[in-house]
Amino acid sequence: MDRALGVRPGAKWTRGIERKAAYIAALVPYAQASAALKELTGLEMSASEIDRIAQRHGGRLDAKQREQEAAFLEPQDPLRDTPEADIHCAKQVLEADATCVLTVPGEEHKSVYCGTAFDLDARGQSDAGRPQIAHRLYAASAENMQDFGRRLKALAWRGGMRAADQTAFIGDGARCLWNWAEENLPPGTVFIQDFWHVCEHLSTLAQALFPDDWSGHFFQWKNWLRTSQLDSLVTELEGLRIGRRGLARQALDSELGYLRSGWHRMDYARYESEGWPIGSGAIEGTCKHLIKARFNVTGAQWRRARIPQILALRLSIFNHEWEEDWGDESAA
Repeated sequence: MDRALGVRPGAKWTRGIERKAAYIAALVPYAQASAALKELTGLEMSASEIDRIAQRHGGRLDAKQREQEAAFLEPQDPLRDTPEADIHCAKQVLEADATCVLTVPGEEHKSVYCGTAFDLDARGQSDAGRPQIAHRLYAASAENMQDFGRRLKALAWRGGMRAADQTAFIGDGARCLWNWAEENLPPGTVFIQDFWHVCEHLSTLAQALFPDDWSGHFFQWKNWLRTSQLDSLVTELEGLRIGRRGLARQALDSELGYLRSGWHRMDYARYESEGWPIGSGAIEGTCKHLIKARFNVTGAQWRRARIPQILALRLSIFNHEWEEDWGDESAA
C-alpha cells in the first residue's frame, strides 16, 4: 500500500500530500503553510516538517532544472536532437537583474539573480491599461554571477534566441550583466540600458546641483535622453563642470563617466521607433514577484544554503512546469 500511495520508506506522507506541502511552502512562510495545509486538507503537519519536504523536493527540482538547462547549452549536433524552444518569435527580449535576500546574523546578505525572456509581440495591456506579457519564461540563481550566466544563456536558447531574427537585452547599469551580455549574446543584439535607471541618475544630479529649482533642468535632460540627443546632454554637463569644485564637481564627473560608458546603450529614440521597450519593468516585476514576494516577507531571515531549493520550487510554478515536475514516478 505504501508503494501504491507513493509513501517513501520510513515516511508517513503520500506523494500527493508532499506535493501540496511543497507548493504552499513555495508561496508563504512555513508557519502559514502549516495552517493553510490543515485548512485545505484537514491534515496537521508542522512547519519544520513542511520545511524538510520543501527542501528535499526543491533540491530535486533544482537538479532537474539544471539538467534541462545543460541540454540547451550543448552545441548543436546533427546527430543529436536539439531541445525544442518553448517560445518561437521574430524578436526576443531578454532582461536580467539582481535583488538582495536578507540572511541570518553571521551570514552576508545574499544576491539572487533573475532573468526573463519573452516574445516582443507578447507585450500588451490589460483591460485596466496596465502593461502585461502574455507568456514568458524565467531563470534565477542564488549562487553567483558565473552560475547565473549559464542559466541565463540556457533561458535565452529556450526562449527562442536561435531562431529569432533579433534579440534585445535590457538591464540597468550593473557591469557584470553587460559583460556577460557582450560576451554571450549573438552579433546584432540590441543592448538597452534601462531608461528610468538613467533618469534616476539625472534626477539625483539635478537635485544636488540645483536644490531650489532642479525639476526644470531634469526634465530638459530627460527629454534630450529620450530623443537620443545625448551629445546635447553631455555638452551641458561639461559646461556645468567648469568652475565647480568639491562634491558638485565629483558628482558631475561621476555622471559624465556613467553616460559615456553606456552611450552605445542609450539610443532610446531608435529603440522606441523599432518597437523595443526602453525600460526594464519586466525584470523589475520578476524581482518583486519571483524573489521578494517569498524571500523578503516581513521578519524573514534565510540561511544562504536553503535559498536555492525554495527558488527551484518557485521557478517550477512560474514556468508552468509544476504538473510535469510531479507527474513522473521519480517524484515519489
